[in-house]
Amino acid sequence: MKLSVDFSLLEQAVKTMGAEQIKFDITSEVVPIEPLDIKLNKGFEVNFEDIDFDTGLASYEGRQVLLYIKDHSYGDKIHRVLQDGSQGNKYHVSFCSTLESMRNKGRFERYVVTNKLDGIFPVSGTDTVSNEYIEGETQLAVCQVCLKGINYTKFTTLGSQSERKLFAKNFNLADFFETYSSFFKYMPTGVAGNSKNQYSENWDEISRRTREKYDFQCQQCGLDLHTHKRLLHVHHINGVKSDNSSSNLTPLCCDCHRKQPNHQHINVRHEDSKLIAQLRNEQGLNTRESWKDIYDLADPGMHGVIDLLEKHHVSLPEVGEEVQNDNNEVVAELELAWPLRKIGVAVSKDDAKAAYKLGWKVYSMRLAIRDIEQLVSSLR
Repeated sequence: MKLSVDFSLLEQAVKTMGAEQIKFDITSEVVPIEPLDIKLNKGFEVNFEDIDFDTGLASYEGRQVLLYIKDHSYGDKIHRVLQDGSQGNKYHVSFCSTLESMRNKGRFERYVVTNKLDGIFPVSGTDTVSNEYIEGETQLAVCQVCLKGINYTKFTTLGSQSERKLFAKNFNLADFFETYSSFFKYMPTGVAGNSKNQYSENWDEISRRTREKYDFQCQQCGLDLHTHKRLLHVHHINGVKSDNSSSNLTPLCCDCHRKQPNHQHINVRHEDSKLIAQLRNEQGLNTRESWKDIYDLADPGMHGVIDLLEKHHVSLPEVGEEVQNDNNEVVAELELAWPLRKIGVAVSKDDAKAAYKLGWKVYSMRLAIRDIEQLVSSLR
């Protein structure tokens, strides 16, 4: 929605007071909070069939969500769960084998979907001994089968049960949602905290000057963003947002920015991720000499796939491959691709379908991990 605002009276008042007039631009895209987003932040029950797993991750009406069963009615279980959430039902973030098994058995429990990311969930249950109905909140644990199924941050390399348990205990939902932000149409509104208030009051001006100083070029991947300035961020190298010394500021494209250490909650839309890949291709910046290059160039949501591909020593894939039809029109973009084999991995279901019609075999992120042996075999 584009807003048109008349500031003429305000400008006249500034002149009357003799104050210095400051020019400013409103360049940020204003995204209203939808009623559904407010509802998701609180959580509500849905039928299992209403949850979409096209990308391998849990989604509800284009929003990334997690799901869990609120009811803990079994003996005195609700008491134990309120004391120790790890004793309760695990929450799910992807379509794991546990959910698949439940679906195959026809066990369609009423799941609660939410994008509340602090890990504290409302639970309830009837103590079947005393017949007392009890409600409360507790910190539930993530489903480890979900993490294994998408190889989240190399989860499959954890050898012992104690390592996996510790990983799950330290699992951060906000980090998880940020990793896969480009997989979804809508940006999450449940991300805890807002770092905006940590910036200086004149941050917009400082940011503009810094980007101009470096000629609107990403200082990590070298991407020229003169024509897409909104995709260029300014990064605080030492992580202190109040330190605006010139030596601490460097412009990075939003993709490179979100990959910096401890830069959670920088969410990049899938359309922007694809645009950056397209621009890198056009500017000859998709240099692929090592697997590190692939990690640096690819969408973070593909890192679980890349990790397994590297372990199997397959040839390096193209990143952000544009698939064209007979009229040289781009009809799909694949996150990872081996053009000579016409094999790829895509985030978007529409991209996968369009490429399939042109003879490509395209995997989703989850299927590429689940069927990694088959994928590797087809690349040799």
